[in-house]
Amino acid sequence: MKKHLLIAAALLMTSFGAQAVPILVGSYAVYDGQSWAENPQVYSARQAAAAIFGGVFTDYAISIVNSLDYTTITNTGWYDGWGEHQGMIFNEDYRLDTGAPGYDDPGGLATARSAYVRDGLTDTLRFRNYVWRLDPVRVPEPTTLWLFGAALLAFGLVRRRKQVG
Repeated sequence: MKKHLLIAAALLMTSFGAQAVPILVGSYAVYDGQSWAENPQVYSARQAAAAIFGGVFTDYAISIVNSLDYTTITNTGWYDGWGEHQGMIFNEDYRLDTGAPGYDDPGGLATARSAYVRDGLTDTLRFRNYVWRLDPVRVPEPTTLWLFGAALLAFGLVRRRKQVG
């Protein structure tokens, strides 16, 4: 009897090894940021995500691909640079601020690059960063659900035998 209870308990404990799946929480255009003339903070793509959606930058992954499939996350983002208005793709943690803090200080070609600044990238559909929240909810895998069901069945059978016997 104790052996059956131990097996059921072990199955229940192993069934909670769920896999974390990133969730698409939204997107933002580089141009949605504060105006460059107001000397806004320079953001990496993940820092911008944290400023917009809350939390800390390590909660997020960024993609330039508009997809609902988390396997397409690129870990890159669109950026605008001071005097460089063609849109650039860099790593999601990249940022450039060569002067005192702020996008417009000191000003000048290639002195700042930010993933969230109202400067030259006015095409808000093209220059858009897609934001994925990492480890938002534990989502059970099919095998996990099967193990959980088997453990419940085993527990029920052991309990039934105890009541009958």
